Amino acid sequence: MSNLTKLKSDNAEDAQLWQMRVDLAAAFRLAAAMNWHESVGNHFSLAVSPDGKKFLMNPRWKHFSLIKASDLLFLDSDNSETMKRPNAPDPSAWCIHGRIHANVAHARCLLHLHPPYATALAALADPDLKPVDQNTARFYNRIAVDLGFDGIADDRAEGDRLARVLGNKSRMMMGNHGILVAGATVAEPAPRWPRPSRISISWSAPARPWCWPIPRGRS
Repeated sequence: MSNLTKLKSDNAEDAQLWQMRVDLAAAFRLAAAMNWHESVGNHFSLAVSPDGKKFLMNPRWKHFSLIKASDLLFLDSDNSETMKRPNAPDPSAWCIHGRIHANVAHARCLLHLHPPYATALAALADPDLKPVDQNTARFYNRIAVDLGFDGIADDRAEGDRLARVLGNKSRMMMGNHGILVAGATVAEPAPRWPRPSRISISWSAPARPWCWPIPRGRS
């Protein structure tokens, strides 16, 4: 293995952390190659502490295809000064990933994306992935569905609410927003939704009503 992918260190803990950085950086490159991303608009994170509160996440405004292991931010969900640091993360990403890592023990790795077909499905009044074939049936009763979207997540309370919605599930359809998948490692939650979402939206969109988001403070 080259020096680019493995840390030269006698410290096993440092080497393990570096490998986690490498694995997460590879996930961004894969998402870019598969066109699952929105350039700089989505976020992946990986817990590096036993309690999950310390985690790695992509920096603000860095294109998925350019992210390197050394670019990843090291964050602590208990640190109230995080958004004051010079390289503060995206506020919405901090809200969502920080609170889920703090509250959902099984969610060691979080991949949050807005792939086209899944996002279109999330915009339906009933965004559940219907078991209409073998690709979609694998997710039957395995998806948390959030219907509480009222704008970009930007505060602690909203992050805590999303953590409660995810609960013990490993996948969440975020209404009017996108998808979030969770797992114990970077490899485990690799998105398997693009094809099932495409099947579902192609099968059902003409007959299923859309859900129009109402921003906070409006009626």
